[in-house]
Amino acid sequence: MECSHKNILLKKVKKEIFDMSFEAKTSVCSDCGAYLRDNKYEQKYMHWLKGIYQERRDKFQTQCHFSKNLIKCAQTYLEGYPGISPTVFMRALVTIYFSVVDSDKKKSALLESLLNSEIYDSFNNDKNRKKVNIQFKPKMMIELIAVSEFLELSPSAIVEEVVIKLMTVITSQDKRLREFWENEIRGYLDMFLKTA
Repeated sequence: MECSHKNILLKKVKKEIFDMSFEAKTSVCSDCGAYLRDNKYEQKYMHWLKGIYQERRDKFQTQCHFSKNLIKCAQTYLEGYPGISPTVFMRALVTIYFSVVDSDKKKSALLESLLNSEIYDSFNNDKNRKKVNIQFKPKMMIELIAVSEFLELSPSAIVEEVVIKLMTVITSQDKRLREFWENEIRGYLDMFLKTA
């Protein structure tokens, strides 16, 4: 049953993240208990997160493990972008995936249908792996945590999956996958890497 949130009280609420607590007042529905976070609450929360980011950047990192072949392919792609590290590149891939592909059901379904399983599997199943720490800004890390909680996976597992998918797109020679790359992703990635 849907609640219309008619009986609203201003209450102090507590939010746990990164083994830390954020507390602030916000509207709470006394009927269903929903937190109705307004702009003021969200601004306080983001300000608090940015403070944590300044003090504890390690909280905004994912520890991923990628095949050395995937890392080599990323470095080859980055030859056209001097000074950009593979970790910045991977962060860009994740950001673009969530902003462009995952937010559009048609693009997401098209990508899934086009993925070259041979390349994908080679990146995914290769046992010759290297640990890579990828730093995210607070807003992107919050999105990763939300997705990981929904899918019941770790943020690192989400990042690994996204990077492997998009590296499959970048390295594939399949005509339809190349068209997807050129039409849907490449422009965003070029723009991101030129401003990084």
